[in-house]
Amino acid sequence: MVATRVQAAPASSKGKSHSPQPVRPSQGPLKSTWHRQDDKHGWGFFHWLIHLIDIDPLPPASTTIVHDKDDPIPVWSNLSAHLFIWPRFGAAFALQYAYAHFTGHNFGLLTNMLFWGTYVALYGINVIRSTRTVAQRIGFLQPHKSRDGIPDHRVREVLQSLAMTGFLRPVAATLLCYDPSQDMTLSPWLPVLIPVFAIAVDFWFYWYHRAMHESETLWRFHRTHHTAKLPTTVLSLYADSVQEWGDVLVIPLLAHLTVRLVLPMGFHDWMLCWSYVEMLELMGHSGIRCAGTSPAFDCLPLAKLDMDIVIEDHDLHHSNGWKKSGNYGKQTRIFDKLFGTVMPRVEMLDHLIDTSDKVWFPQW
Repeated sequence: MVATRVQAAPASSKGKSHSPQPVRPSQGPLKSTWHRQDDKHGWGFFHWLIHLIDIDPLPPASTTIVHDKDDPIPVWSNLSAHLFIWPRFGAAFALQYAYAHFTGHNFGLLTNMLFWGTYVALYGINVIRSTRTVAQRIGFLQPHKSRDGIPDHRVREVLQSLAMTGFLRPVAATLLCYDPSQDMTLSPWLPVLIPVFAIAVDFWFYWYHRAMHESETLWRFHRTHHTAKLPTTVLSLYADSVQEWGDVLVIPLLAHLTVRLVLPMGFHDWMLCWSYVEMLELMGHSGIRCAGTSPAFDCLPLAKLDMDIVIEDHDLHHSNGWKKSGNYGKQTRIFDKLFGTVMPRVEMLDHLIDTSDKVWFPQW
């Protein structure tokens, strides 16, 4: 894939031409003004870190396309997603393999945690930046409304939630299934493991997520996340600390243990499977105006069964739902479909989707 190829506005060659418009963060409950201030004297450590690693989803002077509701909608290229994931995972795997080969011993537990924690963090930063590039080129859902950025009063919490994801998941995976005395391998079952793991994540997440909406006791841990009505990627794990622990550790561990009941799944298999899950986890909160679903399910007929998930599905969960909601899944709509909690799509309508117009995910 060409490194920066993104088919951009208009959404289709048959669509109307639109001029880029300035992106203005929402000034609602998650008011975001700090990154647009000329005077940076009030910035703290976390403001500077977000600025330096460049993960503001709505940076100053950014523009995007504001579409009309009947404009054609492009389709996500799953090939470009595979080409994004595999070279990054492959490079990390190859570095560890080379270390083990030339030194005669593998990473110790602590080194493995730090190495793969760094991989997950850098991978997440890359997905956030690349998604932002796509958003600036093709526009957002609900285009006449402002998206939520990094709120002035929770800058530290947003960054900490992303850091927790980057490091705690590899720490847990290392403790659970990494053995430095064993040779590095990847399972021949990977073509099955990747979708099965994503569905296992979705199963546990669906019930955990739905319970937080339907239980008065649990809702208080989830309501912080729902102050984002039109979220962006960095708000994927913006939540109360109790929910953060559930999202970051409990659900992945339950999914892993579930898969292990039927298929072997080593540490590196888990890291690759999680690379697919994390991409959709971040993309699902991006709000970009694009059809298509996770590359993890290329071999499954989810779209024909109306069980596929697109970016609009989770976007509607935030914008049209509060305590009472729907679209509780985050990787598929399998369980929403089975248990009657699907919310009808508003913008991703079949007659508007232009399958000839592919959106390629940029490498950087």
